[in-house]
Amino acid sequence: MEVTESEISNFTVDETSKQGKETGRGKSTHGIPTLRQTWGSQLDFIMTSVGCAVGLGNIWRFPYLCYKNGGVQAWKMIPVFQGKNIYILSGVVQAWKMIPVFQGKNIYILSGVVQAWKMIPVFQGLGFAAQIILLYTTIYYIVVVAWALYYIAVSFTSQLPWATCGNYWNTERCYVFSFQICVFSWHVFRRKVLNMSSGIQEPGSLVPGLAVALLVAWILVYICICRGVRWTGKIVYITAIAPYILLTIIFIRGVTLKGAGTGLIYYLKPDFSRLADGQVWMDGGTQVIYSIGVGQGFMITLGSYNNFKTNCARNGLVIIFINCLTSLFGGLAVFSILGFMSYEMEIPIEKAVSQGPGLVFLAYPKAVTQMPMSPLWSVLFFLTILFVGLDSEFAGVEAFLTPIMDKFPKLLYKPRNRMIFVGIYCFICFLLGLSMVTQGGVYLFRLIDFYCVSGLVLLAMVFFETVAIGWVFGADRFYDALEMMIGYRCGPWLKISWKFLAPLVINGIFWSQLVQFRPLTFDDTYEYPTGATVLGFIFTLSSISCVPIAAVYYIATAKGSLKQRLQKVTTPLLKKHQVDPRWKESDYKWKLEEYKMHDVNNPFTIDDEISSTSMD
Repeated sequence: MEVTESEISNFTVDETSKQGKETGRGKSTHGIPTLRQTWGSQLDFIMTSVGCAVGLGNIWRFPYLCYKNGGVQAWKMIPVFQGKNIYILSGVVQAWKMIPVFQGKNIYILSGVVQAWKMIPVFQGLGFAAQIILLYTTIYYIVVVAWALYYIAVSFTSQLPWATCGNYWNTERCYVFSFQICVFSWHVFRRKVLNMSSGIQEPGSLVPGLAVALLVAWILVYICICRGVRWTGKIVYITAIAPYILLTIIFIRGVTLKGAGTGLIYYLKPDFSRLADGQVWMDGGTQVIYSIGVGQGFMITLGSYNNFKTNCARNGLVIIFINCLTSLFGGLAVFSILGFMSYEMEIPIEKAVSQGPGLVFLAYPKAVTQMPMSPLWSVLFFLTILFVGLDSEFAGVEAFLTPIMDKFPKLLYKPRNRMIFVGIYCFICFLLGLSMVTQGGVYLFRLIDFYCVSGLVLLAMVFFETVAIGWVFGADRFYDALEMMIGYRCGPWLKISWKFLAPLVINGIFWSQLVQFRPLTFDDTYEYPTGATVLGFIFTLSSISCVPIAAVYYIATAKGSLKQRLQKVTTPLLKKHQVDPRWKESDYKWKLEEYKMHDVNNPFTIDDEISSTSMD
């Protein structure tokens, strides 16, 4: 559908922005349908992005990896407190430097992760790979939310279950110190909450309490996302702010406990010997990628709901800064508690808590037993876990569903149809997630965490993405696109990062991890059988193999000689509103008035894609 010159002349930049807000829920402007929602405000977008980035990765995964690798210093380098160093020196330069890429790319494209990569045909497999990773993520990630819900439920009692021994799930190794803290409270987590079997080969039966908690978690997710990003953008004001208030209270209590200083020193004091371990670098790099959501489609999708003229560079800096500080702050809270546990048990802090995905469910519950009205504090703490988990789950589900909705906009962007579609997806994911709330479910949970949504998978994804943007689409062309959106040209260091630094260092970490690969274990006591390891590699290949398979397919189906085919599949496919007038001999030069109308014209008044073969 074309817009006439008379219609174009009626708009200014401000009027377009206003019209975009008015049409965000399926209304129309001058007869032009705009079915795709946009954020109600930039604050909605930033709050949702912060909620996505600041999740269980900061409060659960980050402290766990610090504990596993000898503290934050092992994979941050010098100076310890400068969080940016992890992004530069661990090869995850894309943290601040790639957020503008992925947000900016999809503000530029305005579509989900699958359609976004159609602009570079040879790398379209990245979109399909991201979809598979998102599916794994949304199914397994919410299990931790279910654990938090379960702990909230059992905390409504006069005495917390892990505050004393003598319960049916305790063993003779459980005993209580003078502060009324149950030393082996992991009995609660392993024997009471998870009811763990002896291994992944023994899935056992469903754990009823966790199954109900998982259902409740999915109902909460559905309620929060069923009406679209404008509705979700308001909910995150609660779910993104409340955790900081509650975490601050936990931190203040933690640092006042005896022995807290020991934990903080362990957390902050440099231990350079650990830098020789490639696993430390790998964990550090993938943690940032995992937390920020690059390589998984989170930021691409959230960015696609922005207006065209959005300062993604500024937004990326804000999100990264808050995410980094939250990780550091969450680590301080955790290690203050670990120091207290080390002091009370009179053992080295390295042995204070068993390693594993339940670290936060072992260390923090001990902290709340030391507070007056401990059941109340327990409820508030696990509400924090619930909120940060739901924020990231919102983004994951929205990121997975958006490409499907973009494919069928006339059907699925109708409010009623969207609600039905989201409900069906949530129910299917709930059924699949039941496999991780069985007696052997936690072993499958750890397998998916290790092979599907972190490590080699994310490193490979981000490596291919940096190559696609920096070399195939072209860093210079992407600079032009960013300038079209944010109004100024970025410094040369971004280009250096996209083209050289990030791909080289990420590639180095990737191959180092392959060389030093060690079979997955659980809690250092259980080794996964060979069949489970093979299953894990199948999970890995199910996503990342989409990239070479799609590349081969598009090259094979293109016409012409091999040289012509390679040129065709590496040539960006753009719509006319995406072409910068400075690009030489482009097939279309848009006018300023059309640039102002970008948000009204795109994405559902479909223009034919044009091949920018002559672009420099």
